[in-house]
Amino acid sequence: MVISSIPQVKNPQANMNASPCIPDSCMNELAALTLDDMGVIRDCNRACEQMFGYLPDELASRHVSMILPQLPHTGLVQDERINSHLAYLCHCATAFQARRRDGRHFASELFINLLDSHNVVVLVRSLDVSVANGCARGPGLAG
Repeated sequence: MVISSIPQVKNPQANMNASPCIPDSCMNELAALTLDDMGVIRDCNRACEQMFGYLPDELASRHVSMILPQLPHTGLVQDERINSHLAYLCHCATAFQARRRDGRHFASELFINLLDSHNVVVLVRSLDVSVANGCARGPGLAG
């Protein structure tokens, strides 16, 4: 599923310059999640707390669809490889819907890598300038 209101961008780096109002340190911050092949979160970094509003312990053992609702029934690993359709969408810099603890949705970009035959790492970058990985909004940004 693709968020239709988000323009499709072929080059993931093109999003980095989308808003000069956001400090580079915020735009470069990636939330990192380690998932099993069924989509259960095994571990995550502190950037997840900033981006999604959950402590890492609150996300552990929960399904990734809690914060990435477009992945409820997506098999992440097929035949010991990343799901080919999901890999294609990530390669094309397709925007994925993400959800914060407060229920607010925002567009994000995913990068998925296989750790072993049953675990993947998902890196999430916010494409929404109002979320910007939990960084404070600067003057002039819409709220």
